Amino acid sequence: MSREANPTIIGGFVLGAVALVVIGILVFSSGAWLRERLFLVTYFPGSVQGLNVGAQVQFQGVPIGQVVEIGLDYLADRDSFRVPVRYEVWPRSIDVLGAREGTTSSELLQHLVNESGLSAQLESVSLVTGQYLVSLSLNPGLPKRDTSPLPDGSIQVPAIAAVRDRVQQMLENLHLDELVNTAQDTLNGINRLVNAGETRSALNNLDRTLSGIANLVDNLDRQIQPLAERADSAIDKYEQLGEVLQEEVAPVLRELTEAGQAVSALAQRMEAEVGPIAGSTRRALEEAAQAMNAVSQLTAEGSSTRYELDQLLVTATRAARSIRSLADYLERHPEALLQGKRSRY
Repeated sequence: MSREANPTIIGGFVLGAVALVVIGILVFSSGAWLRERLFLVTYFPGSVQGLNVGAQVQFQGVPIGQVVEIGLDYLADRDSFRVPVRYEVWPRSIDVLGAREGTTSSELLQHLVNESGLSAQLESVSLVTGQYLVSLSLNPGLPKRDTSPLPDGSIQVPAIAAVRDRVQQMLENLHLDELVNTAQDTLNGINRLVNAGETRSALNNLDRTLSGIANLVDNLDRQIQPLAERADSAIDKYEQLGEVLQEEVAPVLRELTEAGQAVSALAQRMEAEVGPIAGSTRRALEEAAQAMNAVSQLTAEGSSTRYELDQLLVTATRAARSIRSLADYLERHPEALLQGKRSRY
């Protein structure tokens, strides 16, 4: 007959297995069950697609918690839905320095929400997998709030629209139909412009112009070399001419210098000799001036000499007239020189 199992031994094995399970859970969960937790809730606008339970909660890239629940609420009074995302934050993951005495982690977190603009936003983990996480950040520019924890003790953190939600809203406001129609009209206008006869004619003219410019450039290239050679030759000749001039100009300059010195000496001699001549000339001019003054006094109006001269001029004029009459008469009667003047009866 078989022996009966000992209940004590069986119970010991069961207790040992349970202890091993508890120890394994504590080891592999890194003590997550024993850590302190603060529960937060955020109502995200738009879609939370890609956010799963267990997703990380980060603050500036540092993991400080995880998502524990994603729900869906229907608001009957508003006839709308909202998506509450509940997540936990581990206070021991944050080193609080200089905290006020008596302030609990929950009160500190509520203070950050009300005074410092603590907000939550969905951020993409990978564009390939499409997974998202919850990112917390401080936004002091947001209006201050005056809220308190929810009845279940959770702290409500306001949400900021995710980048994909803002992009989607921007695309909805772009009126893509109008943009497509405008682009189609623009393309049609470009097509008509390209296929127009004037455009083709302008392109042909441009082609001919470019060909002419290319020919001109080729001609210039062929002519530049001879011109450069002639220019070099001319420069050489000018250099030779400059050397010749430099050799010949030096004697000329010396001769000019000597001539200048001779002229200077001549000027000094003339200056020494002109003094006496100038004195004689000055005296002659003074005597001539005195003679002219005397003549002016003799011919002045009312002087006796002027009267006698006037009478002499009158007598001379009458004598001239008599001589002219005699000459006219002798020309008509030359025989008067022999016979005398005939008397008239």
